[in-house]
Amino acid sequence: MKIKSLLISQIATLVLLISCNNGDVNIAVKDDDGYYRFKAHFDDNLSPRVSEFLNDHISPIRVDPEQESKIITVLADQTKLTVESSPGELMIYLDKEENSPASYHRIKNLCEGVKDVILKHNK
Repeated sequence: MKIKSLLISQIATLVLLISCNNGDVNIAVKDDDGYYRFKAHFDDNLSPRVSEFLNDHISPIRVDPEQESKIITVLADQTKLTVESSPGELMIYLDKEENSPASYHRIKNLCEGVKDVILKHNK
């Protein structure tokens, strides 16, 4: 029974590993039982737009589009997350055990917004 559960969990993880490639863009999401991770590689010229979007949604935390940074923070609603960024790259990580379901959904929606910004402006 444990093997079946493990197999189902691994298959679910693989199914939830979403990748989309569009030119110089690569976006990958991993959503499993323990964590949610969003990774994006995109044209460096999009970094200011991506940073502006993020900064509007995770203030007072600020992501500088020109600098490499790793921010581990707790937002006003008690969401604990890690944001790593550099020109043309972004990673957002949320530990599901340290956060509420509401925080998970907030960050998942935030990442969908980042994805939309990247894909909309990638030409």
